[in-house]
Amino acid sequence: MLLVLAAGCETTRSALAPAPPVNYVTPPTTYLRACPSYGDECPVVMQVYAGDRVEVLDKNDYGWGRVRLERTGAVGWLPLDLLSPSPVSVMFYVASATESLRECPEYHCRSLEELRRGDQVEKRDQNDRGWWRVRSLKSGKLGWIPVLSLSAQPGPPLYYVTITSLALRAGPSVNSRLLGNLNFNEQVEILGTSPGGWAKVKALRRNLTGWCTITYLESAPATAPRPVPRKPKPAPKKVEPKPEPTGEPKGEPKPQPDETPPDKGAPRVM
Repeated sequence: MLLVLAAGCETTRSALAPAPPVNYVTPPTTYLRACPSYGDECPVVMQVYAGDRVEVLDKNDYGWGRVRLERTGAVGWLPLDLLSPSPVSVMFYVASATESLRECPEYHCRSLEELRRGDQVEKRDQNDRGWWRVRSLKSGKLGWIPVLSLSAQPGPPLYYVTITSLALRAGPSVNSRLLGNLNFNEQVEILGTSPGGWAKVKALRRNLTGWCTITYLESAPATAPRPVPRKPKPAPKKVEPKPEPTGEPKGEPKPQPDETPPDKGAPRVM
């Protein structure tokens, strides 16, 4: 009888415990992290997409929340300002200069339509490899598009890092202070350019502004990092031969101070 009552009390307490609040991811794509930081010490757990439902399990004092992704059950940390208590709109804008709407979620798949920056699409589905199935509003066609080519709102052109690691500096010079490194295919917004081939950019994922070389930015995500040309090694310095030391010529020994050198011209006494 006591066991039954104890079990009943436990069930009542569980029923009264509030369920974790449900929120929705707002950016087109972001990442669950193993701890509450963008640094390398907090590796990525998995990628999440706009509209994904998450349960907020915990919060810290720095604006991060520990969440459980409803779609897979994965647990990790997200900035709370990337979450909304209400379902997000399924309408998105093409951010690349041009992007193909494809028949299947691969770059080799047949193109159904050429979309341009600012075109609107409606999200219908997604996979775990960074592709969304969308409906083009201007043609009504259904197809697949890489999520990194989409933005939640129209805005300035977005670009992508095409090498493994790109230095972000405080000014348009290699001598300027290093702010951090941008990762391959990281999305940036170009705020301005300089005549020396530098771009002032805003890294959207980490909300960091700085300068980088514009050579390694493209308007669409790449499938593999570009190789970076290596700097030529400086030519080895030519070693000049050391001059011969000056001194007494080798041959006859130098006479000692108290010794009179023999007269070579004097006759020999027998």
